[in-house]
Amino acid sequence: MVNKIRNLILIFFLHLFFLTAFPVYAADFKTDYQIEYHLTESKENLNSRVSFFIKITNLKSDIYVDKFAISFPKSFFISDLSASDDSGSIDPKITNDDKKTKIEMEFNEPHIGRDTINVIRLSFDQANLFKINGNVWEVMLPIIENKDNSSYRVVVNLPETTDKKISISKPKPDSISGNQIVWNNPTTKTIYAVFGDSQYYKTNLTYNLKNTGLTPGFIEIALPPDTTYQKIYLNNISEKPVKVKRDEDGNYMATYLLKPLENKTVMANLVIEIFPNPRDEMLEHNRNMFNLQKKYLLNQQKYWEIKNPQKTDNYKTIQEIYAYVVSSLSYSYERVNSESVRLGADKILTVPDLAVCMEFTDLFVAMSRDKGIYAREIEGYGVSSDPQLRPLSLSSDVLHAWPEYYDTEKQIWRSVDPTWENTSGIDYFNSFDLNHIVFAIHGKKSDYPYPAGMYKIENSKDITVEPVTKRPDEKIEISIEDIQIATSLTDNKTHLAKFSVKNLSNVYVREVPVEVKLPGVNLSPSSVKIESLAPYESKEVNLELKIDKNKKINKTDFQIIVFGKKLFEQQIKIVSPINENILKIGGFLIFIIFVYSLFKNRRK
Repeated sequence: MVNKIRNLILIFFLHLFFLTAFPVYAADFKTDYQIEYHLTESKENLNSRVSFFIKITNLKSDIYVDKFAISFPKSFFISDLSASDDSGSIDPKITNDDKKTKIEMEFNEPHIGRDTINVIRLSFDQANLFKINGNVWEVMLPIIENKDNSSYRVVVNLPETTDKKISISKPKPDSISGNQIVWNNPTTKTIYAVFGDSQYYKTNLTYNLKNTGLTPGFIEIALPPDTTYQKIYLNNISEKPVKVKRDEDGNYMATYLLKPLENKTVMANLVIEIFPNPRDEMLEHNRNMFNLQKKYLLNQQKYWEIKNPQKTDNYKTIQEIYAYVVSSLSYSYERVNSESVRLGADKILTVPDLAVCMEFTDLFVAMSRDKGIYAREIEGYGVSSDPQLRPLSLSSDVLHAWPEYYDTEKQIWRSVDPTWENTSGIDYFNSFDLNHIVFAIHGKKSDYPYPAGMYKIENSKDITVEPVTKRPDEKIEISIEDIQIATSLTDNKTHLAKFSVKNLSNVYVREVPVEVKLPGVNLSPSSVKIESLAPYESKEVNLELKIDKNKKINKTDFQIIVFGKKLFEQQIKIVSPINENILKIGGFLIFIIFVYSLFKNRRK
């Protein structure tokens, strides 16, 4: 008597975002999958023709499959569906409910017997799988779980006309040939891929400042900084700051002076470019900064301490710490929209089901520092189209937090995101994405500086971020300000001079060469190189000037040259000691004669 297994079902879960196969009596079958995506561009959309090739091999002689079903979430907009087996077309049965669309197919003439093969071919159009996101294409492909004793192959065919190249892939593809990308037997829950060299975000930030004191006061704000993977283009700032500096963590701090009880609103318009790979021009700069930061990057801080470290003693490497944080905490969607209090690392160990991104980050930083691994926190913006998969978790605005650790072997900061791996199943340890924008870096202190979005008035909307397709032009402009140099110099003295180099560009400028010329005068230094200047930041240059006695000159030209361009010039007189003394004596004699004349006239 032949037994029939009728409903070998593949179910697609939206909240987990991966396909799960539930073959009945799985040991009785071997199921091989090939899923192929053919992409086409139309205007501002990416369409994909999806083809499933599913091969089911009977491993027993008395069991066979006569039906096959697959379910998709309602958000999957499927059209132009066709199905077939080896005997011809299949008329699929389609049913819908509030959550999913189910497609059921019955074989025309199912093959019976050990080692016989039944094949299902399913093809459809899907418009919203591959997404155009500003300058990049982004996709999360679902993977069928329970693939034991089977092969699984995913093929993506990019449009022939595109020049987009894959920049991020989790996991890495097994082969790339022209515009075809192949993954064989992926073990992850999803394939996440980004196509494009970098991403651009048009960003508008509002800072609501208030001086509650009865005297004038200075208030600092944190603007988005340049980092290893981030470059800023400052298009406009509504009011120029009185001072700009970068703190020890590399934050871009702007200072404003407010009158007593004054309210001030500062609006910054930027384009922020995010890169998949480290920026070469930042590596040496960040390594130099790290050597200064090391003195505090292992310190315990508020929120970054574990009072009973025995709980986490078994986790020593950075990989073990990351895996522990991802697996031991559960994301609490209930806390997202509430005015929740930041719990910190020690508290979240007692209530692991109440974690949001701050607690995932705090625990990672605390555990890392406890094991002698340099770590810090990043607060910023996470660009997410699905808050269930990649949630945004700071109620003050749509902010996100994630940690970084310093890879001492590669000498580079590496970002990881245990929160988003916990919620999406995507690997955020071995590679990152182009959806994280840095607003503030917390290394020295766990709660300062405040990122954009924390300078609020009640429920104001202070952040807007929009992906765009075009990189702004760099506008390099340097000015020389606050010049202090005497108009005449005496050749028997050492004179002091100084000036400031200010960046009026819309970007950070690096390795700024400043050359000073004063013919006939020995300068120390005659040239300097400023490692980095943020927009509106100034650096002071101090000089010692001494006349060269071997050169008899009466005047010379003081010049300041930056990037090979002369930005300042002033004529300087050179006065010898003899001439200077003669002038002094002459002046004294004139004064005596003047006084004598006045006295004589009064007597008359």
